[in-house]
Amino acid sequence: MRLNVRDKDLEQSHVCLGTPGYPHDHPDRYVTYLLNTVLGGSMSSRLFQNVREKRGLAYAVSSGLVAYRDVGNLTIYAGCDAAAVPEVVDLVVAELRTLKTTLMPDAELQRAKDHLKGNLVLGLESTTSRMSQLARSEMYFGRQIDLTETLSALDRVSAGDVQRVALDLFADGGLAATVLGPVGDATVSEAQLRLG
Repeated sequence: MRLNVRDKDLEQSHVCLGTPGYPHDHPDRYVTYLLNTVLGGSMSSRLFQNVREKRGLAYAVSSGLVAYRDVGNLTIYAGCDAAAVPEVVDLVVAELRTLKTTLMPDAELQRAKDHLKGNLVLGLESTTSRMSQLARSEMYFGRQIDLTETLSALDRVSAGDVQRVALDLFADGGLAATVLGPVGDATVSEAQLRLG
């Protein structure tokens, strides 16, 4: 667990929390795609709805995955007023804990699958994006992975799979945070980053 708070004269505070993730070819990569979609990968995600829409605490909030050949990470970003930073961090940590401890409703998982599959299909509309996807498949897997295989793999993911991966990725002590902006009295402590 690491925390880096840097006071800087900006209009808002930028909060970035992250955990280690999986490499590009990990067997649970499709599970992480769905976990990310549910967490903060869309406007109907938990973070967007709870932090921005319901409470109005952040101008922007999202999560994203980065995967390389040997490592990866899951990152959560929020842009908010300095005074809101502690509460935003608490809400993010609460969502991570919930993903670990509570089985996701089937309806929510299905919405995430539909959203992700729709984006994948639309993302392959142009020749350039389709060729880029084929090139990545060849580089990472040594073969072409077609859209049907990806969609089938997403369909096979269960709520139990998402919870199992959340338990792995959101282990206590694995969360790091950086806060950049006008800190003032709104500080964050390492105790807030505990996921256990």
